[in-house]
This record gives sequence, structure tokens and C-alpha cells, in this order.
Amino acid sequence: MRHYPVSAEEVAQFLAQNPQFFLERPDLLLGLRLPHPRTDKLISLAERQTLLLREKNQRLEKQIHQFLHNARENELISQALLNWTCELLAKPQTTIQICTTMCASLQKQYGLQSIELRLWWDQHPFPVADTTPSTRAWVERRETPYTGPVSGSPAGAWFKQPMASMAVIPLYAWDKPHCVGALALGSDMASRFTYNIGTDFLVAMGKIFMAMLTRYYEPQKHIA
Repeated sequence: MRHYPVSAEEVAQFLAQNPQFFLERPDLLLGLRLPHPRTDKLISLAERQTLLLREKNQRLEKQIHQFLHNARENELISQALLNWTCELLAKPQTTIQICTTMCASLQKQYGLQSIELRLWWDQHPFPVADTTPSTRAWVERRETPYTGPVSGSPAGAWFKQPMASMAVIPLYAWDKPHCVGALALGSDMASRFTYNIGTDFLVAMGKIFMAMLTRYYEPQKHIA
């Protein structure tokens, strides 16, 4: 006869191998008492299952609310991108005006505190400054836009006032896979641009920006 204690693993194995056990002993199932997850009281199995379902529903509700919030945010961003594009197409600009106009319009549409543009496009006609070789190399190494604190990017030095977060969008020549500049978006909110946000809209913004500049680029010039 066995006299040593039965382990939890043995009990679990027995129940797994004998699913009919509680059908044969319903009195045990009805009388089963389990610890409450947040108090020291004992509750029935049905109460424990109810608590688990309630907690699961609460998690699902939070996920649904987050999905709806993200959907609303994406709708607002998409609408701002459309408004910005339409505004650029509706107002003829000169080569001297176009960069300033696009940056000012973008800043207004997205409620940003600052936007800085840098170009190293070969022989471009726009009155825009270049940047240091090290910052240019940093931008060219990126495969996606940077989002995060200003301290995480050398392009943060472009802003004339302190910013809490920023995005840096590499700009590519319209018909060639060469990085020819960067657009830096600055915000006074640390939560505006974080490491984990999606960058699809930023990529689209960069493409629209370069498509507009290409319209004013001298066609006989070589694109870097």
C-alpha cells in the first residue's frame, strides 16, 4: 500500500487520463473549492470560471478600444495627408517657394512645432541647406523613418528650439533609389513620435514630398 503523498503532477495526469472521473463523482465537482485569485476566500469552480471569463472579456474590451482608437488616429492622419496633398496641388509655386510652402503646410496640417528640411540632391535649385557628412551618412543608413526622442538622432540639431520627440524621413529621388535628403518633424510631446509607432504614413509623406519637388527640378540636371 502506498503511504507517501501524491504529487500535483500525478493528480493532473490521473484526471487527464480519466476524463470520466467527475462524471462518476459529481459530488466532488459540486463541492470543489478553489482559492480566490485576489482574496483569501474559497470559491466554487463555477465562480472561478466566471471570474476567468470576466477577466478575459475585460482584456478583449481593452483590445477593441485600442483598435478603435488606432483606427480613429489613422483616419485623422490619412485625412491630414490628403488635405496637405490637395493644398500643394491647388496652389502653383515657384522653385524658391515650394520647399517653404510644403513645410509650412505640413506643419499646419499635423500640428507640429517645427519642420526642418535638408537636401544633398545633386545641383538642386532649391534654397535649402545641406547637412554634415556624419548626419547625412546616418540618414542614408536608415531603411525606415526614425521616430523617437531627439537625442536618438543627430538630425535633432537641425531644430532651432528644443523638441521632445521627432521623426526623420529619408527622402529619395523619384526615379532612382538614392537618398538625397531628409525631412525632420519636431513635436513638443514625447508621446507624439515613439520607437514603436508605424511609419507607413511617414513613408507616404516622404514620397509625396519628393514627387512635388521633382516637378520643379531642372530636367537636364543629373539626379544624385
